[in-house]
Amino acid sequence: MNLSGLALPAAARIVSCVADLAVPAHPALADLLAGMPVLHDIGKDSLQTLADGARLIDYEASTPVFDRGSAPTGLFFVVSGGVKLVALGPDARSRVVELFEHGRMFGELGVFTGERYRTWTETIAPTTLLHVDKDCVLAAVAADHALCQRMLRTVTARIQRLIDSIGVTSPSTADVRVAAYLLELAERTGPAAPWLTLPAPKATIASLLNLSKESLSRVLRRMMDAGLLRVSGRRIRICAPEQLLALTTSPAFPDRAH
Repeated sequence: MNLSGLALPAAARIVSCVADLAVPAHPALADLLAGMPVLHDIGKDSLQTLADGARLIDYEASTPVFDRGSAPTGLFFVVSGGVKLVALGPDARSRVVELFEHGRMFGELGVFTGERYRTWTETIAPTTLLHVDKDCVLAAVAADHALCQRMLRTVTARIQRLIDSIGVTSPSTADVRVAAYLLELAERTGPAAPWLTLPAPKATIASLLNLSKESLSRVLRRMMDAGLLRVSGRRIRICAPEQLLALTTSPAFPDRAH
């Protein structure tokens, strides 16, 4: 397997066998792959092809996964922890554009286009990733029409989310950005959970929303004072979802901090 473009610092530890060896993939790897949402219920042959090129990698927090300008080596699936995708903005400052949590896939754009990465990734906590070699991914997609369609839908949905994110963060106030993000996080978490947990430190969430950390803190404080939220560290409880939703279309706070 070619891992020349994969960032493997001292913090990263490869714990599975080399897939180039003519041995069956470890059953645990196939099970982990089968548990990923995009691969749920795929054919056994396709799953085996992916598992043959899979390996687990452990990273410490704040460790690069791949660098800007590096060649794609394969797909990454988040087993535990989290990863942030970072890009350069028009002002040449780095900005978090996406967060990948448990079950999410990333690195697919480079795999399917063959182009070097224009962004870079870094872990936001101790993280375990499942890396699947690019050649095995392309072989599985070429042989499995259903898997190909599923990958296409997943990539398309991800692009749409990024477009929606640009629509929210570009012209809107800080209050609207934070309200929209919290409502989207609540939708993903589900109604059964009374408290939301931010998937990354507040500084990372602020960057994701194109805000400074101080602006995010001010918005959260105003929302707490207005009775919309309760905040305890990275845990947030939405107390008035209807008012929070109304805020996304008609900002109620006069301070438009960015």
